[in-house]
Amino acid sequence: MRWRQTRDENGNSVFIPMDEAAAKHDGVTLSESDREHSHFVHGDIAAFVSPVDGTVISDRKQLDEHNRRNNVVNASEMKGHWERAAKERERIASGNLTRGERHEIRREIYENTVRAERGLPLNSRWRERNLP
Repeated sequence: MRWRQTRDENGNSVFIPMDEAAAKHDGVTLSESDREHSHFVHGDIAAFVSPVDGTVISDRKQLDEHNRRNNVVNASEMKGHWERAAKERERIASGNLTRGERHEIRREIYENTVRAERGLPLNSRWRERNLP
């Protein structure tokens, strides 16, 4: 049997069975037969109200559906993204470009030279795609 350390009403540290701790967390009362003959499973996320559309989300399935429906992503799924993006920006700003990126910049310079000679507005496609 697994145990969990918690505090009682007086603030003393006590150990209680894991199923009782889970039931207490979820606000469920276990009977004696439940404690002896069954397992208790509870969700891994606490219910919350979405700041996007105000719906109550209480499990992973609802969270996934909510994210798809509202076209949003959890911040936990972005782990490492910002660090990778910062390294990429630093690489581009330092001039350490790949062969394809250099070729694309040269092509854009050529196209802008031709556009300027013809009096057309200039493009900056590469910079818009690759720098924030």
